[in-house]
Amino acid sequence: MIEIFLNEFHFSTLWNAGILLFCLLYIICYFFVLPVTESGSMKKAVLTILGVTILFIAIGSPLNIIARLTFQGHMIQILLLTVVSAPLLVAGWKPIKINTFSFVHTCVSWLTKPWVSMLLLLSFFYGYHLPVVFDFARLELYWNHFFLFGLFISCILFWISILYKIKVSEKLWLYAGIHHLFLIPYFLFLYTANEGVYRVYSDITLFMSAIEVCLPVEINYPEQFYASLLPFDPVIHQQTGVVLFWISSCLIYIIVLFCKQSVQEGTVPSHS
Repeated sequence: MIEIFLNEFHFSTLWNAGILLFCLLYIICYFFVLPVTESGSMKKAVLTILGVTILFIAIGSPLNIIARLTFQGHMIQILLLTVVSAPLLVAGWKPIKINTFSFVHTCVSWLTKPWVSMLLLLSFFYGYHLPVVFDFARLELYWNHFFLFGLFISCILFWISILYKIKVSEKLWLYAGIHHLFLIPYFLFLYTANEGVYRVYSDITLFMSAIEVCLPVEINYPEQFYASLLPFDPVIHQQTGVVLFWISSCLIYIIVLFCKQSVQEGTVPSHS
């Protein structure tokens, strides 16, 4: 059914040329501007390309429109943005010396402290998903971009702390586990809600406004068109969305932590 609805949207609405240009510019800078690293350069390049591709899928592809049609689509978008793209980009990043900029170095070092980065990420996640904030952000294109950008940057800092700052495996698992525990109240709230929490997925007026901010100015659809886009039960999509996000994020965290642990064990010198 969603495919039928997407066919009604213009190509420029489904595929964001600005996001595509940004992703291409990032790849060009990565390969031709940033310094070349000798160790694992091919592996890092592959991880970076995958991360940029998933970033574009999350916010520059038709998934961005689907995320405005259903909350389940939104959770898939957030999952790809924060749990898939972010760690790939962090793992593939080339090291840059910023010691000459003492202020920047101090800020980055402080923001990537494990507990600071986790609290920052949780603050953006909960702040963005407060019903009143979420509904407002969806009605204002730039505010929605601001929250998505802040959530993505805080997630980058979070994954830097996981992949590079925490060296002890036990602390790594504890840190990731506590992070997931802090997300449980939000997921339980959505899963047990008897009605749609976010009005942009149920109120036809707000729904129309949330879709129209993504459309070119010259394109106008009748109200009947928007009404036909609301056959989805918001409660069911809330439940399936949080379950999908929770299970998928747990599996991805486990895979990442096992990979990091195996790399650490492989770099430990043998005493035999």
